Amino acid sequence: MFDFSFGELALLGIIVLLVVGPEKMPEMARTAGKWYGAMRRTMTGLRSEVEQQLLLDDLRKEADKLRDYANEEILPGDITASASLRETRANELASEASPPQESGPRQTELDIDVVPTAIHSDDLPGPEDRLH
Repeated sequence: MFDFSFGELALLGIIVLLVVGPEKMPEMARTAGKWYGAMRRTMTGLRSEVEQQLLLDDLRKEADKLRDYANEEILPGDITASASLRETRANELASEASPPQESGPRQTELDIDVVPTAIHSDDLPGPEDRLH
């Protein structure tokens, strides 16, 4: 917090020793330590309180954005689009529920042309051996 070197602290200690005296110096050091601890606790509490308030402020802004988004006016085009989406989804669900009708022979195998490029059996396949 304060940037004091050892020499400056030693000089301060000698001056306090001369002014206060050796009898009252330990009591004064204890009092100074208590004040320093109280000041640190206060600053830590203040810092955490400010951080909490900043976080709450950010959360309030986000809540306001969400509230504004929820209260936006719905345009007639949006209603038409959502109705057509609901209709499309209902048609998809209906088609999934009904069994598919077969129209001709079933194809059980896929037609894939495989061209091996490895000459020896100990060659490992590379990227050019992949099926496309």
